Amino acid sequence: MVDAYAREDADSPKLPNNIDYRSLVGSLLYVSVNARPDIAAATSVLARKVAQPTEADWIAAKRVIRYLRGTIDWTLKFTGVDMKLRGYTDADWSGDQRTRKSTSGYVFTLGGTAIAWRSKQQSSVSLSSMESEYIALSEAAQEVLWLQRLLADLDAEQQGPTVMYEDNQSCIAFVRSERITKRSKHIETKQMFVKDLCEKGRIRLEYLCTEEMIADALTRT
Repeated sequence: MVDAYAREDADSPKLPNNIDYRSLVGSLLYVSVNARPDIAAATSVLARKVAQPTEADWIAAKRVIRYLRGTIDWTLKFTGVDMKLRGYTDADWSGDQRTRKSTSGYVFTLGGTAIAWRSKQQSSVSLSSMESEYIALSEAAQEVLWLQRLLADLDAEQQGPTVMYEDNQSCIAFVRSERITKRSKHIETKQMFVKDLCEKGRIRLEYLCTEEMIADALTRT
C-alpha cells in the first residue's frame, strides 16, 4: 500500500497552496495523538508532505477522514483489569521509498487499553532491520521511563520491570551481547542505554512473534 501511494505521489501535480492540507493534517494529528492510534502511521506519512503536498496527498488524507467516519464508534476502553504497564515496539526497515528511512512505532498498554503510542520516521537511514528495530526500541525505552514516573506520581507505581515486547530476535540478542563490532559501534550509545535499563531492572525484553505484535500497525499504512 505504501509503495502504491509513493508511485501515485511521484506523478501527482502539486496543490496550488497547502493551507487546506495543513489544516486537515493538523486535525488528523490531534485525533491520532489523543484517541486513535490506528491512524498514527498514516497521519505520520501525510505530515511529512505539508510543505509541498500533491493531489495524491490530498486524496490520501480524505481517505483517512472516510475511514474515521466509518469507525466513529471505535473508542479506547479502560477496563482496569490488568494494571501492569507493558510496551510493544516495532519498526519497518527502509519503508520510505524516497529516503529509505525506517519508521519507528511503539505502544504502551495499561488497564486493558493503549495509553501511549507513537509512529515516527527515524532521523537516519538504518543499515539493517536489526538496527531499525533497535532504534525504535531505544525510543520506546525513553518513553517507558516517563510513564513509570507518571504512574508513581499517580500512586500507581509499577512493581518490577516493565516488559517490553520485541519481534526481532537479533535486536534482543544485540542488547544482551557484550561485544561491539565495527558494524554496530555507531549505535553503541543506544545499546548501552537500553542495556543499562535492563540491568537496573527498569525494563525486561521479551520476544513476541510478529503476528501478535500490536505495534506493527504503527509502522505500516
